[in-house]
Amino acid sequence: MIYKNILFFLLLTSSVLFAQFENGRNNFGPSVGFSFLGSAIQLGFNHEYGFSLGNNNKSFGVGGIFRYFKYSENFINVSTDYTDILLGIQTNYHFNLSDEKIDPFLGVVLAYDFGFADYKIKTAGYSVNEEKYGGVWIGVHAGLRYWIKENIALSTRIGFGTLSYGALDVGFDYMIN
Repeated sequence: MIYKNILFFLLLTSSVLFAQFENGRNNFGPSVGFSFLGSAIQLGFNHEYGFSLGNNNKSFGVGGIFRYFKYSENFINVSTDYTDILLGIQTNYHFNLSDEKIDPFLGVVLAYDFGFADYKIKTAGYSVNEEKYGGVWIGVHAGLRYWIKENIALSTRIGFGTLSYGALDVGFDYMIN
């Protein structure tokens, strides 16, 4: 309910000025992701700095990405809790459109995945230690920002990567100098 109120407030107070992704400016914001690993919800944070190469009008972004998610699996004799932390860098290509409210982009992510599995054995006399997993992670994503104010955008992205990872993220991005 509170999320609907926040969205309604932002839409109600939005100005007629809109900005597309801009070179020389920072975009950052939180996201909530819906992982393709069962029903796991992930919390995230994105950062991106805009730049162009040479004298062309092509826009690129580079920045950081953070994701945290936790999910569980239950079987007859064992239950497992998985915790994942993904920390990395992203590079995006932004498409310049005539509609300045819309900012579509394609990107690549290079990250490190820190994973932990905690097993709970339901049979007496057996135990298993916590297992660590993860490693270097490479992913691709496609995203879209819709500017509701000069410096605030609704954002969404769908991403796929190694380690069987994939998610649909939604969030807000804020643009600052």
